[in-house]
Amino acid sequence: MAECDDPILRRDAQPRGETSILDRAVGAGELVRVRRGVYVTASRWDAARPEERMRLRAHALAAVASRAPVFSHATAAALHGLPVHRGDDGRVHTVELGPVPAPSRSDVVRHRHEVEAADIALVGQLRATNLARTLFDVLCAETAETAIAAMDAALRAVAWRGRGVYDERAAAVLLEDVAARVGLAAGARGIRRARFVASIADGRAQLPGESISRLWMSQLGAEKPVLQHSVPLEGGRWAYLDFAWPRLRRFGEFDGDGKYLDPALTAGRSPRAVLRAQREREGRIVAATGWTPVRWGWERLASRATFAAFLRSHGLLR
Repeated sequence: MAECDDPILRRDAQPRGETSILDRAVGAGELVRVRRGVYVTASRWDAARPEERMRLRAHALAAVASRAPVFSHATAAALHGLPVHRGDDGRVHTVELGPVPAPSRSDVVRHRHEVEAADIALVGQLRATNLARTLFDVLCAETAETAIAAMDAALRAVAWRGRGVYDERAAAVLLEDVAARVGLAAGARGIRRARFVASIADGRAQLPGESISRLWMSQLGAEKPVLQHSVPLEGGRWAYLDFAWPRLRRFGEFDGDGKYLDPALTAGRSPRAVLRAQREREGRIVAATGWTPVRWGWERLASRATFAAFLRSHGLLR
């Protein structure tokens, strides 16, 4: 048995055709075979989010490939730490650079696009398309919902400074790079969607649910919100609102599961403690502004029709 580049994965050194200790562990439910000869503990696999499974599959492929693959599209997005909303975590995407590209298979999609050497970067220990090229590919190949979540997250990573500070210049650099690629690909598959999504992308969104909500608001013709609107509170504190409609005297907050379960957002607090803090914060915002709060979660994003009805009920869509 040998370790792979990703320390979570284990590679089987047993000769092909022989039943190994790791194969027996798969049968016992202790391990999951990520691909032939590469395994991960079942507990880690079961707990992994789709993006982490994509990363594990990428490392597994790299561990057994005869030449180092260049990962692209949704797989590259996951390697860059971007959300891949409703992405297919059962397949790995690569871009083929050689003169005789290998064919795709059920779990590996091998793209044959032209990619400049400058568009290939080392992400951790793996080769992948760089951030701008990855975003371009995701914009063209994935749904608008998947694309906006990834695009917003990428902009947030390069431009969000915290406490309501958004580096417009840093965001513009990335946006201009992606927009230039879109502009050079007139007529390409998915380019109209890519152009639209890139035009509304904004790194002030914190979660995919916020990004998708804003996308659907735009598509439905709803009142355009102000993102991360700052509100001074008593005691010298500030609140930054997910969505604000000052003219309508309303503010909106998206309550995704991450607010209550993601350690990066909960700061060690229990879901109940987070909920209590959210309610107290909402009360202070209402006291400071006199505005009406509007809250929603994934249940309101079950479909655009469901979300449209919700927006109408709060006077945000005619």
